[in-house]
Amino acid sequence: MTNVFLGYYSPAEYENLLSVADDRKNLDDKWEDWLFEYLRTKAFLSEKYEVEEIHLNVIKMDQYFRMKNLKNISENRFEYITEMGMKLHNQRNRN
Repeated sequence: MTNVFLGYYSPAEYENLLSVADDRKNLDDKWEDWLFEYLRTKAFLSEKYEVEEIHLNVIKMDQYFRMKNLKNISENRFEYITEMGMKLHNQRNRN
């Protein structure tokens, strides 16, 4: 089964995201609303893929974007989550 990586934000990290995201207007105002959509997406993807949650540290993610001169927008967050997921996946398979 193919792996798919989903970024998970704790309530505190989601608040951090709201304060730094360049696409803030596209994000849910409340963590609970974001969580509802997250769980719905996870359930849908789980039907066809192995879903791995990537718990995000927004400060580290934002630093990564600044180093690479990237905006903190959904497309770049998706790429970051995928990269972090692949690193974790590869580390696990090496051990």
